[in-house]
Amino acid sequence: MACRIPDTREKRSKMQIKCWIVILLLMTPLTVAQNTKSSSDLKTWWPRSGSVMLCGGAVSDETAKMIEERLVALAGGPEATIVIIPAAWDFLPAQLPTSGPQPAEIESLRRQLESHGAHHVVFLHTKDRKVADTEEFARVLRSAKGVFFPGGKPLLIENTYRGTLVERELKALLDRGGVIAGDSAGALAIGVMELGWNPNTYGKLGDGLGILPHVIVSCHANAARGFVVTEQVLKYFSTNPPEIGIVIDENTVLVLKGSTAEVFGERSVAILDPTKDQSKRLLRLTAGERRDFTK
Repeated sequence: MACRIPDTREKRSKMQIKCWIVILLLMTPLTVAQNTKSSSDLKTWWPRSGSVMLCGGAVSDETAKMIEERLVALAGGPEATIVIIPAAWDFLPAQLPTSGPQPAEIESLRRQLESHGAHHVVFLHTKDRKVADTEEFARVLRSAKGVFFPGGKPLLIENTYRGTLVERELKALLDRGGVIAGDSAGALAIGVMELGWNPNTYGKLGDGLGILPHVIVSCHANAARGFVVTEQVLKYFSTNPPEIGIVIDENTVLVLKGSTAEVFGERSVAILDPTKDQSKRLLRLTAGERRDFTK
């Protein structure tokens, strides 16, 4: 009986098919796990580590004192390095003086923080994206425990720091347990985008730094003078991919430490979750209230 010599091409083809089957079987559980994780991430919108402090603008002297004291405490105490990033101040020069007198606003904010216990206050400022993306410029953030963004013009923060090494170092600071705070424009920049009227239609005006990657922050709400934006934010969510909306009244502060929220100041904060049913989409926390979102 003649022996049949195996066709090497046919053998190789069968082996390739088996290999692809094995690869697909191995990949399938991983893909499911990745999709599940992504869905879970969307529900965990608060900082996984560290703390975030969002201030609603028009802050009184008394509330400012509370902000500064809380910033120092959350950063770890008087010896912690706290970095101020005043990018939203459009009146500053492109670079701060390396020696000699600083702009009056810089010195004033430094004195305020020092009067509430901060021993190491550093100002980090540029208007040049290329500078913001350098190791030399961003290095101070690696040893910092706290960061504060004052209010002003939010697009200046986006135009200077979005997508740069500074943005990456800010997220790393939060991941290792630090605190990032922002007032008004600074609070908007901590979220993923800025919403507002442009010129008469409510919608996206710009991007944030995404330090809270599933949150859109709105500030300067004031029911006393008719400036209420919760309905506009929910309407925006109805035609756009869902995020969490945080609407903060003026002279009011929201502190997020992990899943625990605390409000202080004068008024209240609205948490808008479009993924919930109609009766549970809005949660309002007034000054003095605390809430654990995992319970």
